[in-house]
Amino acid sequence: MRKLLFLACCAVLAYGLFRPEPPPDLFDESDKFLHLVAFGGLSLTTRLAFPRAPGWLLWPLLYIQAPLLEWLQHVLQPVREFSPLDVLANLCGISIALLLWICQGLLRKRWFSPA
Repeated sequence: MRKLLFLACCAVLAYGLFRPEPPPDLFDESDKFLHLVAFGGLSLTTRLAFPRAPGWLLWPLLYIQAPLLEWLQHVLQPVREFSPLDVLANLCGISIALLLWICQGLLRKRWFSPA
């Protein structure tokens, strides 16, 4: 089930990134918010789908793919512009997911470890 959720998240992200036209502006800078949420969600579902993957490998790979996907978006869809701010939003989404993952790990240890 976790891997299915991961694949669904990848499909939604790919659709959003590689469609010919950018998403409509729902509010000022809504595109940046969508990047933040998409990459945060992708990061969390990746961690859930691959729980045995070492964190020292998984998180850097997520950080590397964030700017690469933004660049690839421009290469595959020349109408779409490469945006350093989109890259920053991608990286922030991954960072928020990492912080959430660390916090839940600390809480789990505190609540479920013997006193």
